[in-house]
Amino acid sequence: MRAAFVARSVSATSVRAVNYDPIIDRLRAVRRTREARPLGEWVSALGTVYAAVLTRVDCDAPYGDELLSQVDAFASEPTGRRIRGDVMPFVNDLRIVRGDILLAGAGQIGPTTMFGRATIADGRLAGKLAAGDLMVLRGGDPDDDAYLFLYGFLCSSVGVAAVRSCAYGTSIPRMRPDLLARLPVPVADSATTKRVATLIREALSNRDRYAAYLSAARRVLNEQPAMADAYAASVARGPRSTIWSGALPTIRAWNYASAGDALALLRRAWRGVVGDALAVHNGIEKGGRFARIDAVAPHGVDLLSQRDVFMMRPLSRRIARPDIHDQLAVESADLFLASRGQLTDGTLFGAAELGRNLPRGAMVSEDFVRLRTRDGMANLLVAFLGTEIGRSLVRSTAYGTSIPGMRLDLFQRLPMPDLDAQALNRVDAAIEESVRGRAAAARAEDEAIRIIEEEVLPQWLA
Repeated sequence: MRAAFVARSVSATSVRAVNYDPIIDRLRAVRRTREARPLGEWVSALGTVYAAVLTRVDCDAPYGDELLSQVDAFASEPTGRRIRGDVMPFVNDLRIVRGDILLAGAGQIGPTTMFGRATIADGRLAGKLAAGDLMVLRGGDPDDDAYLFLYGFLCSSVGVAAVRSCAYGTSIPRMRPDLLARLPVPVADSATTKRVATLIREALSNRDRYAAYLSAARRVLNEQPAMADAYAASVARGPRSTIWSGALPTIRAWNYASAGDALALLRRAWRGVVGDALAVHNGIEKGGRFARIDAVAPHGVDLLSQRDVFMMRPLSRRIARPDIHDQLAVESADLFLASRGQLTDGTLFGAAELGRNLPRGAMVSEDFVRLRTRDGMANLLVAFLGTEIGRSLVRSTAYGTSIPGMRLDLFQRLPMPDLDAQALNRVDAAIEESVRGRAAAARAEDEAIRIIEEEVLPQWLA
């Protein structure tokens, strides 16, 4: 949407209209009875290695370091590129510390784009490396109320607009650190600051809880003897071949050899298949294509792309309600599987997510397969599909070249874990705890942002 306004003053450092935002102009002109501090004074380091050119020498886990792009940093399960950190002289400057504020520092400016948005580093991100498209704000402490209040402000709609007003460039805008450091940040009273900080700490703690219990559920599966044997049979990278004596519903070698000997081994070890875990009627569905007509809330519905579904905080697009909305609407009992995309490391093809972790009332794009499971099977299935072996088996169902899709018949024939009651209960309990942790983290962060947007900023902008 276009806008025009009169700036109070124009600096010689920039004459671009995009660098002047009416709300930020008002913050700069607040009455002297109130206090506002430039963002640079809230932190000790701002973008030390932002936009740095990195030497990327790939390696395999567990060697090297994990390099996170801005898309990886905002994902619910960050999975970056594995590189050798020892060949970069400033590798320690790239290493993310718990409590760092990470800003998406490259991309387009729009209602559903990532550019200018903030996330705070929890245990899922700590220790990994920040790529050049991430602006890292450092120097605060998770015990510092003012620093956590700053993060809440940057997550608010005004904070995002403020950061975006520091953009430069046209094709792929980036941000100017000098303009970012001068952004005015309102200072709230101590009681409000403490309320916001307490909520952000709660969100950090519950994100760690989400990740820990999700890993615990997968660990139960990975400890099964059959899974250990399958991993050993498929861990080697490179060209593969196999002798296949079963049915051949396709003649594509990828569907049988891409997972090494894991597929044949698990079929011998486990009696069931994935199809057994699905509901008898409409257990698996794939939505069709539909027209996307932009809308503005409260009209229309939220549309979640593959990127959105696998983000910790989805950035949905608002569209007019299509005729096939009910076919694609998110149901908490369902499981959603990314069924289109590339097959390289770090891509989303084959990733699974529970409907309980997605916004209510939203709908997903046609790039998802919806799974309706029998009672008590959703948690086991999502845990299995999230393991390295489960993901490789799902990817073995791919067809096509440019943008591979998923063969639903092959997916339903994949082997399904055969666990005893004790192991099944452990998986179920861990997944339930991870869902509760993620929901609690979202509630806490949403409330912190609400306080800033509804209680702090209106006083400053009055």
